[in-house]
Amino acid sequence: MNILLWILQVMLALWNLIGGVYTLSHHEEIKSALVANLPAMVWVVIAVLQILFSVGLVMPKVSPVAAVYLAVNSLLGCVLCAQYAGFPGMLWGVIPALVALFIAYGRTKLKP
Repeated sequence: MNILLWILQVMLALWNLIGGVYTLSHHEEIKSALVANLPAMVWVVIAVLQILFSVGLVMPKVSPVAAVYLAVNSLLGCVLCAQYAGFPGMLWGVIPALVALFIAYGRTKLKP
């Protein structure tokens, strides 16, 4: 179980690191495509937090907290996608959120 959790953590960390870097570098495009009334600085803060928590996901002491934040972040992204882009965009956030919640559960309750 420990090996499975580490594989999932590394994959989810890479997923969120790439997403955070993309959001940071293209926040104006994302802002205009999804929610035009959110300031650009909000997108920058979200991107920086996503990058920091993706790094925290591979640190053993803080991985459950990082996983919970990334799950919440993914689910909030699903809400934005459902509101502005439609249902198919939601799947890109639901699956990583479920994986992040499994990691948080596995690292706190299963204690491999």
